Amino acid sequence: MGESELGSRPSAPKPPKPAATTATTAAKPAKPKWDQVELKGDATAGSITFTVAKANKRGQNLVGTAVTLTVPAGAKIEAKACTTAGSTALTLCDLHAKVAPAKP
Repeated sequence: MGESELGSRPSAPKPPKPAATTATTAAKPAKPKWDQVELKGDATAGSITFTVAKANKRGQNLVGTAVTLTVPAGAKIEAKACTTAGSTALTLCDLHAKVAPAKP
């Protein structure tokens, strides 16, 4: 038996390489670099309003509605915020608030 009879297939001819083309693409603007800052402090009285997207079993009736959370004065706040270089505007990335329980 010859080598071609052992199950080896003759190789298919390779397709021709496409002709070289030149394409111009617009340069994408670079994304702004964000600097993260971590802030800690005591809150002044205020509130946060948002639309509920998900909730646990007890809060299912609030999904899709706007809720307002009151932040009492003196609450301990830890926040992570981002800013672009040279800007003083901050965009909130993460927020934690701890409120001491009211004394009876």
